[in-house]
This record gives sequence, structure tokens and C-alpha cells, in this order.
Amino acid sequence: MKLKPNNAADKKKNSKKNKTRRQFMGSIGHTASGMAVAGGLVMVYKYLYPNVLLEIPSRFKIASVASLQPGSHIFNPEHRVFVFHETRGYFYAVSAVCTHLGCTVAWDSQGITDHKEGIFLCPCHGSEFTKEGDVIRGPARRHLDRYHPSVEDGQLVVDTSETVKTIEEMILKV
Repeated sequence: MKLKPNNAADKKKNSKKNKTRRQFMGSIGHTASGMAVAGGLVMVYKYLYPNVLLEIPSRFKIASVASLQPGSHIFNPEHRVFVFHETRGYFYAVSAVCTHLGCTVAWDSQGITDHKEGIFLCPCHGSEFTKEGDVIRGPARRHLDRYHPSVEDGQLVVDTSETVKTIEEMILKV
């Protein structure tokens, strides 16, 4: 005696192998809905945890004009800028970022033989710069960036987004 296959069991086996059009469209709809929900969750995460770069402002107040005595200087470590008040009464600002590889230069008020007024020394690779930022000895090939300070409400203001090329351009006479 030969047993006949059960039609219900055969249909069940075939349904796993061959989806109907309705089942296929349903699975596409579920996949699309899942992707939309996942994309929405990603956007919520980006909103709650924004990718913010904390940049220091390029324009800043460094000191009051009256607080800097002639022949003195001030260093702003946050912006890496030196501001000098010369004995002749004018101000100027020089970047403390070495133009070789970006190290912070140090001010040496003792100077050297040809530059008694003081020099900038790069602790990383030994570059030397004059008080105005010109290169004395390399490996740096370009002068330190120079800025033209201004006065607002009795405060010295430096804008590091605008560099000047010559020493004459960086001088502020008060």
C-alpha cells in the first residue's frame, strides 16, 4: 500500500521555498520600515551628541594698554601670541608658533651677540627668530606670523586671522 502525500504538508514546504507576491512585497515593506526607524535613531543620536569643534576665537583682548609698561611684553598661551610694548611707545604682536613644524617658541630676553634685545628660540629643532619674528637661524625658512594689534575701549585687541607681511604693518602707535 502506497501512502498519498498530505497536500497541506506539501503546501507548507512549498511556501517556505516559494514566497507569494504578497509575502515578498510585505517583507520589502518591513525592511524599508526598519531602515527608516534605524535612520531616525541615527539622527536622534547625532542631535543629542553633536560633533562640535571647540575653536578659540581669532579676535581677542590681550591686556589693557595701561597695564603694559614700555619695554615689557605679555604672552597669551591660549592663542600662542606675544605682544610687545616697545620703549619707543608702540605695540606689536608676534605669533609664538614656529613656522618649521608648529612648536611653541620661547622668549629669551638675554639674546645673542648680534641680537641683544632678545630672541625667540624653538625648543624642538633650534630655530631662532628676532624680536620682530624674522629668521636668524633655521631650520625654519619663514618668519613668525605677525599681527597688527588694535585698541578698543583701552584694551589691546589682536586678530590672528589677519597676518601682516612687513614690520611696519604690524606696529601700532599709541
